[in-house]
Amino acid sequence: MGIGSRRRRGQAAAFVGVMALLLLCFNTIGVEWQVLRVPQTSAPTPALSGPAIIGVVAAVGSLRNEAADLRASPSIPPPTTSAIATTAVPRITVIPSVVPFFPVEPTSTRNATNVLSTSAVQTTTSTGTAPSTFALETIDNNTTTPVPLYESVAIVTFVPDGHVKFIDQAQHMLWSSWQFAIGQVPRQLRGRTDLLVFAHRNVVARLPPSCVRLGDPSLLPQSSPPSHDRCYVVEHTPSADAYWHRYSFMFSLSFLAEPAFQPLLMSYDRLLRTDTDVVITPAFLTFRPRQFVVGRGGYMVEEYTKSRIQELAIDLHMTHQGLYNVGSTWFGNTSTVLSMVPKMLEVAKFILDSPKYNVDQGFPRWHIGVTSMYAGELVVNHFIPKDNVWVNSKSLDINCNSIEKTINVYHSHCWPGDQYPGYFNKWAFERGEYTAQRFPRDNLDLAVINDYFMAMALYGK
Repeated sequence: MGIGSRRRRGQAAAFVGVMALLLLCFNTIGVEWQVLRVPQTSAPTPALSGPAIIGVVAAVGSLRNEAADLRASPSIPPPTTSAIATTAVPRITVIPSVVPFFPVEPTSTRNATNVLSTSAVQTTTSTGTAPSTFALETIDNNTTTPVPLYESVAIVTFVPDGHVKFIDQAQHMLWSSWQFAIGQVPRQLRGRTDLLVFAHRNVVARLPPSCVRLGDPSLLPQSSPPSHDRCYVVEHTPSADAYWHRYSFMFSLSFLAEPAFQPLLMSYDRLLRTDTDVVITPAFLTFRPRQFVVGRGGYMVEEYTKSRIQELAIDLHMTHQGLYNVGSTWFGNTSTVLSMVPKMLEVAKFILDSPKYNVDQGFPRWHIGVTSMYAGELVVNHFIPKDNVWVNSKSLDINCNSIEKTINVYHSHCWPGDQYPGYFNKWAFERGEYTAQRFPRDNLDLAVINDYFMAMALYGK
């Protein structure tokens, strides 16, 4: 065979190899969109349990695991969480994760001080666009030790008596979205995420029957392997003479200060404290930020209110670092959350009992109806160094009528008010305006938050 003929055959083989490689890359890039995309055709839409989606996620995970072994991370995730520590945290290098459903985190580089520490803790950080499977922590003796980030999480909420709407929200929004989400991301790629619903005794029987009833919360549940995500219902009935009957919203927080619940709560690495009119997305299951994360509130729009809460901080001998509009949703280290709640209750009680601060001047100037928000803002400012708090307005507490991509959101919340255009709207849901006839499942695109919220509320199991 001539040299020219061999050369032409070699060139042809090289061309075929290059085209095959390009095709593989193109298919890999498109997988994440396919994970959440709901076909807009007349074909039947698969059930929300999504076994096909699980297979795709597992395939993506396998591909990304192989890629992660071949490259070093160019960046480091946001600053460390609010875990209690008294020794300096060394520089951390992060291996990119395999898990999809992960929004991009903040694009700033910060020095974080670990929370509730008696000495300054400095961590060199920058952002990452993917979650971390393992962090490689450099110890003082220059050895490297893997630190798994598969921490256990409890989503905690409270359902009071006397309002059917809260029962419906807990079941058709929070529980149904949790049930859906845990079926989408394979368990071996993430930490355990349990749902803990604390509820008045009169509503316990009306909550999802698949949730395990914990008769004695001081006895940690042993009925299932630790690898399983579980929902638990814990009875909590405030006494008839409880102080917070005068401001009942605080019951959604005060249960976290009950001594009887501490062993159960402390069995988790992190807590997500949330209301019931919310959904979580599959992205939340891999969300393990290094900062203490809060949603963004909408209760403070005037400079007067800011100066007022600064004055409140001075009167209480507390620190305010200039973080305003701290939302009611908290996500952080369990010890930190539980340490802050009693002080938050104390601040709220001070406001309600004070002749100076218990004077309603109307919303948004100074409104007693958002006392819990004022107290929460002050406590977060007092307990956690500013650089270690992420007021997340992009992917936490996102309004339920949003058209944000679901893959870029961890948690969506129904904001107060009936003035927001479009859907989802919890008041319209309560009035029975949302039906399967108006919103067929085939027409809902789970890749967009408002459709995702509607699908959870109408079709969640």
